[in-house]
Amino acid sequence: MKLYSRKEESRRWITTLIIVSIFLWALSGCESTSTGVVEVTGDVRSALTEWDVEVYQDPKGLLPWVPDMEIPVRYDVIAKLESNRASGFNPGAVDNKTTQIVTDLKKQAAKMGANAIIVREVKIFEDVVERQTSGYENVRFPDGSIRQVEVPPRTYYERVLKVNIAADSVYLDWENVWAPAGQIGNGISNTP
Repeated sequence: MKLYSRKEESRRWITTLIIVSIFLWALSGCESTSTGVVEVTGDVRSALTEWDVEVYQDPKGLLPWVPDMEIPVRYDVIAKLESNRASGFNPGAVDNKTTQIVTDLKKQAAKMGANAIIVREVKIFEDVVERQTSGYENVRFPDGSIRQVEVPPRTYYERVLKVNIAADSVYLDWENVWAPAGQIGNGISNTP
């Protein structure tokens, strides 16, 4: 009977340790994320997938990994979008968050039927965020066991880089995007 209770206690301890580890891992990777439509300015169309959405940038060179393609002359702006995330304090983390933000913007644009986004602004700035520990620590007892004990939560501050990207979600009617003024067939507006 004693052996069974030790196995059961060991299972509970391992389960608790795994849950706390997952929680702490998730907490350490926490990031604030905000993706949204700032303003709908045009006609919403049937939803597409993010893979149907092209990425342009104006001015060129805002995102070095996005090819500087020529922006079509004519398009309908469906909405103005904005997204931001906080990342760790290193360039690799910023590049990763920037890629995630562009993917978020493409998904948001696709929901409104836009087949392209035009990135207008990329801001990266430093900030300090407050974090707090969970209030539990693993302690090794004299008998060799490790148990969780409750401790007062600790507050600490961390430097992060915040990335904010603003873009227009646009619909490109490929039959008219390069048409000169006065030769627009389907009423595509010229709203760069």
